[in-house]
Amino acid sequence: MIFGGGCMEIKEVVEEINRANNSIKKKKYIEADRILDRLLKEIEPIEIDKHGRVLDFSTRLEFFLYCHMDSKVNISWSRNFLSDIYLMKGIILFENRKFKEAITFFEHALKWNPVSVHIYNEILEACMGLRDYKRFECYFEKVIKYAVRPIDLAMLYKKAGYVWIEKGQDEIGYNLVLYSKLFYPRKEADQEIKFLENRFGTAMKRFPDLGTIEYLRQKNLLYSRPAYVVPTYYSLIKSMLELMSKDKFATRENYLLLLEYYNGLYFHSPSGQIHSSLLATQREFEYKFPGKKGAN
Repeated sequence: MIFGGGCMEIKEVVEEINRANNSIKKKKYIEADRILDRLLKEIEPIEIDKHGRVLDFSTRLEFFLYCHMDSKVNISWSRNFLSDIYLMKGIILFENRKFKEAITFFEHALKWNPVSVHIYNEILEACMGLRDYKRFECYFEKVIKYAVRPIDLAMLYKKAGYVWIEKGQDEIGYNLVLYSKLFYPRKEADQEIKFLENRFGTAMKRFPDLGTIEYLRQKNLLYSRPAYVVPTYYSLIKSMLELMSKDKFATRENYLLLLEYYNGLYFHSPSGQIHSSLLATQREFEYKFPGKKGAN
C-alpha cells in the first residue's frame, strides 16, 4: 500500500509514527505535532473501497468485535494509521491541558476505529480534566459496550468510581472501585481505597463481596455483558487456531494472543471445556517455548 500518491510506504509511516510517539514521551510536543501534521498531508483518507467502509482497527480483537456487533455493515480493515495519528494529536493537546480540543481529535480517531477502548479511555480522561461528568457518563455508556478484556473493564469501573467520588457520592464510588477488582486486581484501585480511608479515618475492606454486588445491583450499576462478546471470542480462537495450524504462524506472539483470547472467553463464559482448552494451550506454549516469560 502506498500513501499520498506514492510518497510514503507503510514502513516509513510506521517509523514516523514511532518517532512522534517517542517525542511525546520526551514531552517534545511541537516536534511530535510537526511529524503528525506531515503524515496527515501524506495519507490519503480513503473512506470506502470495494469491500466496504474502511476502518483502521489496531488489533484483531477490535476487528472481530466490530464484525459481531454489526454484521450488516460491509467493512474493510485497512491500516491507514489515521486512528493512531488523530489519537496522538489529541494526546498532545491533552498534555497541554486543552481538553476540549483533545476530545475533538479523539473523536476523529474514533471515526476510523470506533471500538478502540484506548481512544475512549483518553476521552474519559479529558472529560475528567474538564470535570464534565455528564459527558463522562455518556462516553462511559458507549465504551462499556466495546470493553471485553477483563483488564479494560477493571480500568473503566475504577475510573467510574473515581468520578462518583469526585461528585460527592463516596459510597457509590467506593463500591465501584471494589467491583473493578472482580475483573482485574489493579493497583490503582487500592490507591483509591487508601484515599477514602484517609478521608474517613477508618479501615475499609479491600475486596468485593456479595454486599458489593447487591449494592450496585440496586443502583443499576452492574456490568451487563453484550450478547456478541462470547461469539467474538469463539471466532477469534477459531481464526487463530486455523492460522497457527501452519508452522510459520505458530509463533510465541501468536500463542500469547491465543492464550489471551482463551482467558477472555473463560472470564465471560466459564466452563470445564474452555478451561481444559486453556490449560492445554498453556502446556503447549511452555513446551514449544521453554523458559519464556509472558504467558501469564
